[in-house]
Amino acid sequence: MTRIQRLFHTLPRAVLAPLCLMIALTSPGYAQSNSDGIDHKMLGDFGDWQAYTYEQSGGKRCTMASQPLKDEGDYSKRGPIWSFVMNRPKEGATGEVGFQMGYPIKQGSLVKLEIGGAKFDLYTSGEGAYAWREDEPKIIQTMRAGATMSVTGTSSRGTVTKDIYSLTGFTAANQAINKACGVK
Repeated sequence: MTRIQRLFHTLPRAVLAPLCLMIALTSPGYAQSNSDGIDHKMLGDFGDWQAYTYEQSGGKRCTMASQPLKDEGDYSKRGPIWSFVMNRPKEGATGEVGFQMGYPIKQGSLVKLEIGGAKFDLYTSGEGAYAWREDEPKIIQTMRAGATMSVTGTSSRGTVTKDIYSLTGFTAANQAINKACGVK
């Protein structure tokens, strides 16, 4: 079982269902029915990223995810940390970019994303940070060209964290979810 697959088992059901980041598959192409009754199919491991598909609300959803290589901050306990890109073509949403920070984010704060010299502000909700719709294409393009990215946020207790992600395999995983969901 990979790090991402183990991580998905630790997430609360409320996070798992909408994001489909809760599967434990042993090989690419293996489908599994989870307790939510949804069949998930792993598209594969792509460097430091994994890609999945599933059906929900009458439409196909395609997701890719990764965990940080390094997480920094003066904290004693932190929940699951990961980045994802999701396509929900039936709902007209493709290339959604988000991050699970592993803590409640400081109310009214923004999370900072940096890839190379490019910087983006992410809006927040609960423990999640999300790209603004108009920034998503540029962020994905920058992620495809980058080697690493950093995500800096502040918890509701005032703790600043910085997570470093590898972008190795990002382009291949992104191509896999786009192909699987018919996104051009």
